[in-house]
Amino acid sequence: MSQSQPAHDLGLGHGHPLGIASTYRQIYLAKFEEDVLAGTKRPFILPLHMLGIWIIPTLYLAIPHKNRPWLYRARWLVLAILVAFNLDIILNVSSHNFGSAYAAGLVGSWSIVWSFALLVWTRPQWEAKRVNIRRKLHVKDQTEQGKLGNSLLSTTSGNGHAAAKPINGNQQPCLNGASHQTQSSCQNGMQKESEVAKASGLESNGHKSNGNALSRNPQQRKANISTDSPLSGQLEISEESRKLLLEAIPPLRRAPEINLDKLASEQEFEYYWQEYPEDGSFWARLDWAFDIASTFRMTGWNWAISCLPPYEPPRTIGPFQLPLSSVGPNRSKQGFTRSCSYAKLFFSRILFVEIPNYLLVDFCAVHMTADPYFILGPEHGQPLPPHLASLSPHLLSSQRTTLSFLGTLSALHLLFNAGALALALLPLLAVTLRLPCAQILLFRAHPWHLPSISGSFTQVLDRGLTGFWGAWWHQTFRFGFAAPTQYLLRHGHLTPGTPMAKLVSAFFAFATSGFLHASASYSTVPAHTQSHLPPLFFLLAGLGTILQSSLSHHPFLRPRIQCLPRLVRRAGNLAFVLAWMWLTSWALVDDFSRSGLWLFEPVPVSVLRACGYYGPASDRRVWRVEGAVAPRWYWGDRWWEWGVGI
Repeated sequence: MSQSQPAHDLGLGHGHPLGIASTYRQIYLAKFEEDVLAGTKRPFILPLHMLGIWIIPTLYLAIPHKNRPWLYRARWLVLAILVAFNLDIILNVSSHNFGSAYAAGLVGSWSIVWSFALLVWTRPQWEAKRVNIRRKLHVKDQTEQGKLGNSLLSTTSGNGHAAAKPINGNQQPCLNGASHQTQSSCQNGMQKESEVAKASGLESNGHKSNGNALSRNPQQRKANISTDSPLSGQLEISEESRKLLLEAIPPLRRAPEINLDKLASEQEFEYYWQEYPEDGSFWARLDWAFDIASTFRMTGWNWAISCLPPYEPPRTIGPFQLPLSSVGPNRSKQGFTRSCSYAKLFFSRILFVEIPNYLLVDFCAVHMTADPYFILGPEHGQPLPPHLASLSPHLLSSQRTTLSFLGTLSALHLLFNAGALALALLPLLAVTLRLPCAQILLFRAHPWHLPSISGSFTQVLDRGLTGFWGAWWHQTFRFGFAAPTQYLLRHGHLTPGTPMAKLVSAFFAFATSGFLHASASYSTVPAHTQSHLPPLFFLLAGLGTILQSSLSHHPFLRPRIQCLPRLVRRAGNLAFVLAWMWLTSWALVDDFSRSGLWLFEPVPVSVLRACGYYGPASDRRVWRVEGAVAPRWYWGDRWWEWGVGI
């Protein structure tokens, strides 16, 4: 197919027994095979095309270069290789799977953005540190101050004593005077953690101290101050510390007394800030490097994006470290939440996220597959089915925009949350099956590291477009979007809080997002996409955000707006967001349709069709997975081009 030839001129008319969507799935599959045979396109291959986003950055960061200036300067050569590799993905790679074809361009473009973030805009080996876990070293304290020689104290890591059970956020330490059954439960829990530490290589007691977040906050340090009681061999607990303990560990409320020494002695692990392990083994450095290269929102790092709940090691009270669940709040002001137990994570995500979004995606697919607009774009040239032909142009446009928005939102939540659940589930299954190779993931895949995908919708109601893009919409790429602006701020090229800083920040964020979606549009199979339109949508989104923010803070309008009832202000913000999105979204959603993105079957089984809800579509198949778009093995011309095509 030539670049100027529209896809809908290829035959297989509108009367196909399974509908227009199935017709053009066959057309685009045939075209992709032709492009591969002609050498104009290559399939998206794993692991080859993950080199640029994870493998090469991880290997480079795993090599210490803090004291090797020549090696640090070599990052420019690494960056050039990564940019060239990922540009090749954008320009020459696609897929027989329509969702993966769009994702190929996203992977290539995001890899470029991420490479700049890790190699240019930041210095991970100098500045980054993560919350990690290690085995506590218990030693007998034989000081000259009259403490009992049998008291067990932990080693410090720059913050005093620190310890907590790492795997279960709802851990219940053994209490003074607890029953044999309770003590047995605690021992079983510590035994499981011991297995994790062994699998993670965390048993070494010679860890380098990297400090703790507590040293940054005087108010937190106050909670650590305790005095010794030589008569009882226990630490006296202040009321503030007692309150923290009871809030973090509810079972302590039933204990006759709180023995910090005993609690600390029963802790086997501690959380601490881990900087780049320059003196560690290659595998330790590789683990650290892969973690930062694969954690886009920087959860668990000191670089975690600001809209998420805080990430730092738990506070300590004397020799005892509070549990991981005490690091709070677990809900940020933007509405991002996290769970501290596997049960709550799976229950809330499956029941309140996955199931509703699965049904919503299914509903959108039923209606989209009956509208030629979602198959070919606005230039489809096909007769509209009766249920659409009877609608006015404005109503038809509103319906299509709404379906596009709901389909995008529900698909993102369905896929992102499925990934989070899989990340949390696989290590648990591996431990159950006694596969130690996966146990190292247990802490990194803890629910504590898996906050919600989006924030609270009240951010849209209270802040308009600023809240829509900056807090409510998924913030997966926020760190990469903000990295250039943060670099300019750190080096004094911009002044924080100034209009220029806000303008530059908005420009980088929306221009980068436009680059990602333009690349994704280009990598799809149809040749009639218009890759220049998605950047236009995001630049208009940035303009709308600045416009609404400027109007709401105008000296003349601000006091008058503040005098209005909250309900009226929220209604005004929502109306502005809906109006702006409806007026500008055509630049993005039209190209979604041209790219064949909606031909991707997001659900394997159509629950709605199985229940008899067919909508206007002629395709009533309940089983939606087609073998033609399933992953397949490709034999490339060279051995490194062999792999699984997705």
